[in-house]
Order: sequence, then structure tokens, then C-alpha cells
Amino acid sequence: MRANIERLVLLSVLGAMAGLGIWMQVNLLEPAENKMAAPLTNEADYYIQNFTATGRDETGVIYVLKAERLAHFPLDNTSLLDKPHLVQYQKGKPARQATSESGWMAGDGSEVLLTGNVEVTQFRSGEDAGSVTRTKRLTVRLDRGS
Repeated sequence: MRANIERLVLLSVLGAMAGLGIWMQVNLLEPAENKMAAPLTNEADYYIQNFTATGRDETGVIYVLKAERLAHFPLDNTSLLDKPHLVQYQKGKPARQATSESGWMAGDGSEVLLTGNVEVTQFRSGEDAGSVTRTKRLTVRLDRGS
């Protein structure tokens, strides 16, 4: 009788260990990325009030981009800008300023699409009196080639 009880206890312990092992594999050892999957919607994941970005290269500042608000979208890494204000600098040339009602910035930060009452001011220099250009839509490259 004592042998039957020992055998029953041994089988119960082995069964409990097997059940615990299976439970751990299913619930505890499952990869975390499956539990923390990103949403499949492209809703803004953060906002920045009074946003400012400064672009630089080996010669110094090449642009300053400001906006009242930036909304970032994670799926394509783009950003929506409210009331953007862009000033571009090029060595030996006067600064150029562009403003609009809204803007969209590419995910890699290489360009900005300005929309709604876009106004571009080329500041004066030497004999050049400068100029002001108005349009509804303008794409601006934010690298040296702009």
C-alpha cells in the first residue's frame, strides 16, 4: 500500500511538472514582440508644440524649420506641420524664407511640401532687390541642392 501511495505521489509530481512546463512555454516564454505589436493605423503617435529643426552641413546652418505644431505619423515616419516657417541659407547668397498654412515633411527629412497661401521671400542683396512669390503649393528640398 505504501508503494502505491509513493507511486501516486511520484506520478502527481511528474504530471504537475509537465503541466507547469507546458504553461511556461505557452504563456511565459512567448516572444514579447507578439504581445506588444504596433497598431496598424497611421494615427499620430506624438505632437510637438513650437517645433524647431535646424539643418546643418560642413559649412554651418543651411536651414531653420519652425512650426506651431508638428504631428508625427509612425507608419511612414512623416510629419504634418501647422503654420510652417522655413528659412534657408546658402553661402554667398541672401537667405530665402517660406511660410504657409500647413506642411508635410518626408520621413527622411529631405523635403517639405508647403500648402495653403505659400509665400516665398528672397531677401535682397547688393543690386538684387529681392522678390516675393505666392502660390498654393510648393515642394522644398532641404539639402544642399535646394
